Amino acid sequence: MIKEIITYPTVESLEFGGTVRHFDETLLQTIQDLKDTIKANDLEALSAFQIGSPLAVFVILQDNGDFLEIINPVIITREGSINPTESTAYFPGLSATTKRYEKIKITYEDATGKQQFLTADGKLAIQIQRKSDYLLGANFRIRMSQEEQTLFDAKLEYGTDAFKNNDCPTTFKRDTILRVIKYGLYAGILGIILSFFLSSPMVETIKIYENYLGMGLLSMLVIYFFYAQYEGKQYTNCSSCQLGNIVGTATIQGSKILLLLLANYFLL
Repeated sequence: MIKEIITYPTVESLEFGGTVRHFDETLLQTIQDLKDTIKANDLEALSAFQIGSPLAVFVILQDNGDFLEIINPVIITREGSINPTESTAYFPGLSATTKRYEKIKITYEDATGKQQFLTADGKLAIQIQRKSDYLLGANFRIRMSQEEQTLFDAKLEYGTDAFKNNDCPTTFKRDTILRVIKYGLYAGILGIILSFFLSSPMVETIKIYENYLGMGLLSMLVIYFFYAQYEGKQYTNCSSCQLGNIVGTATIQGSKILLLLLANYFLL
């Protein structure tokens, strides 16, 4: 049966890596669910955790088209070190550089409960290590350097894999503040236009509203200026032109807000 794949930000359950004791129909069904889900989503491997099962089981689709079923795996020897670029269905659309052993030897059990040994290197070794992380209640983030973790967290925050070496993104959270200021200015202009068609008491009410709106927009502009600088510092490759853009944007928006306040003072 095809299962829904658990994805971030769902937290890994505390019920992970449950050692398989009974090699029964429940286990066989879990293995079949993993295979069906791998085929349906065009994946190379899945752990039981990724479809909501706590069992210490994962399945790998090998290059020859056969499935490798691994139960209760234990890595017994490790050799070398490599830094592959990995991706996983838990973080769809994202990748990261990790640190892995180049060659490993594991002991595990097959679907009948028989003990097996396997020596793996290259792609297969990486897959086994990545899926074993899930059996420990973790994911491949724990295999990243501190710098890579920071970069990967930025990818998570912005939902894109386009970052490289902590590059500046093309969109920022601060843009949301600018959108609020823009719509606030629209509302202020609309209020001034409406005042020409309303009675004096209503005009006084609008004037009060416009003053509060103007002060609110100025406050948001101050927040934008300081938050934008903070956000830009999170990316080491953001150049000094970023600060120039921030200052320029703040100046333009400040001028618009000032014009709105002046219009409110002289026209209302």
